[in-house]
Amino acid sequence: MSSTILNLTLSSDEPLFERVFTVSPLVLVSTLEPDGTPDIAPKHMAGPLGWHGFYAFVCSPSHGTYANAVAREAFTVSYPTPDQVLESSLAAAARAEDATKPMLAALETAPAQVVDGVLVAGAMLHLECELDRVLDGFGDNSLVIGRIVAAAADERAVRSIDRDDADIVHGLPLLVYLSPGRFAKIDDSHAFPFPTDFRR
Repeated sequence: MSSTILNLTLSSDEPLFERVFTVSPLVLVSTLEPDGTPDIAPKHMAGPLGWHGFYAFVCSPSHGTYANAVAREAFTVSYPTPDQVLESSLAAAARAEDATKPMLAALETAPAQVVDGVLVAGAMLHLECELDRVLDGFGDNSLVIGRIVAAAADERAVRSIDRDDADIVHGLPLLVYLSPGRFAKIDDSHAFPFPTDFRR
């Protein structure tokens, strides 16, 4: 079997992940400001950390999301649907001169059930997290890690032995972020060809 040598070398001194497209989830991380108002920010460097109820996202210490999560020791995560891509984009709008984010009024929210915070209504998956730890020092970024203490999902998104996985994805498509700067809707999927003796 012949191998293919990639013929364009990318320098590690430049932003590597701005030169090629990669697929990530698009989530909305919500925290509470010091005055109790919600702050919601889209994140794509986010996901479960292992198999035991930890969730993490990358954030800069200069961002309100980081400061709020540390101060309140909690955050929530909402997985928007493709129909919510515009609202998700508005959550990335810059703050006004008074440090508020007026565009967040376009996002309908509901109170979290366990932690102090809000969830984005209409999302396919909701996670409520208590802050576990923060790892600083990844350049200008940090890894914010939480323990999932509550979770809820749209019934249509939940896998079961009575429903084919492909039908679930087709019936409730997934919103993904194609970094940098694009998004996609996944409504078609195929079973991965694991070896017969594969174990997690």
